[in-house]
Amino acid sequence: MELKPSETIGYQIRLIHNKIHKRMETKRKENEKAPLTEMQRWMLRYLSENREKEICQRDIETEFHISRATASNMLSVMERRGLIERQSVEHDARLKRLVITENALGMLQQANQDIAATEQLLVEGMTPEEIACLRKCLRIMLKNLGEDTDW
Repeated sequence: MELKPSETIGYQIRLIHNKIHKRMETKRKENEKAPLTEMQRWMLRYLSENREKEICQRDIETEFHISRATASNMLSVMERRGLIERQSVEHDARLKRLVITENALGMLQQANQDIAATEQLLVEGMTPEEIACLRKCLRIMLKNLGEDTDW
């Protein structure tokens, strides 16, 4: 039995992605104190969770599967907005460590609340077993597409 295009897994995932993006953009616009883009939220969260590590641009490129140019542009905007600072590292003058600012940490608190609320909405009505199964299936799909996952 052949599926309609709108019944395919890829199409359904795309719809979910679009709805999440739209919801997060609405939250961003509502939040005058923390007008962070979706990607800025994820990057700041990553930097916050890894403050004890020496995170550089290359780590951002790898973590978020983005090109060097995209990472450079995004980080430059974040630096101009006072969300991050680039600090020299002792062992290599060419490298700059990315450090989240105190201002960004405050913004991130609201962003994390928005992300948590969206996550809760996504799994509403699912049992813990169904959520675990969904996470497992998503990991398998990413692996099938050639993405290494360690979550």
